[in-house]
Amino acid sequence: MLEVKNMTLKVNDTVLFTGLSFTVEDGQILCVRGSSGVGKTTLLRALLGFWPLHEGYVSYDGELLSPASAEVFRSHMAYVPQEPALPSEWVRELVRLPFQLKVNRGITFSKEKLMAEWDALGLEGELYDKKVTELSGGQRQRVVLSVCGMLGKPILLVDEPTSALDHDSAAMVMNYFRKMTSRGSIVIAVSHDEAFAEACDKIVSL
Repeated sequence: MLEVKNMTLKVNDTVLFTGLSFTVEDGQILCVRGSSGVGKTTLLRALLGFWPLHEGYVSYDGELLSPASAEVFRSHMAYVPQEPALPSEWVRELVRLPFQLKVNRGITFSKEKLMAEWDALGLEGELYDKKVTELSGGQRQRVVLSVCGMLGKPILLVDEPTSALDHDSAAMVMNYFRKMTSRGSIVIAVSHDEAFAEACDKIVSL
């Protein structure tokens, strides 16, 4: 279980929000929504330990997030921003990169498994041999999501996962999240998509 208790976040002297509390149980999807500038993306960064809390705390399975524990917290998490920064020229290189990180070296990359993840997300296998620049925004985000699915982290944080997708592709993404939560993972998604929010288990409005 991930818990946020009485969280206050500030940017310089501006308070984004105060007194925010919620819990997300294993196997649940939580949608964070609100107007632009209220701190939705900053909340995700705070959960990752990249943004300091002015007040309150974050805990996962009873362990508190702190500067000393932030690296361990992040080892349990995968994060997909709205516009992922993709450092590789080729898609085939990009999808292998996370498996080279020290924290993921116990997980073996499998192209066969990747193709199964892509099929679930409506991605064509031919994208594997394309340049990253040839992918649309929605394709890029789903490619990154597919790698998160292979890594199998307990917590997925994702920013606007359906913003660049049509209705059918958005439905595939939600089904993909349900596949993750069926294994006990937690998904926390920032979204303006009303249909997506209604399909989630919980909603937090900022």
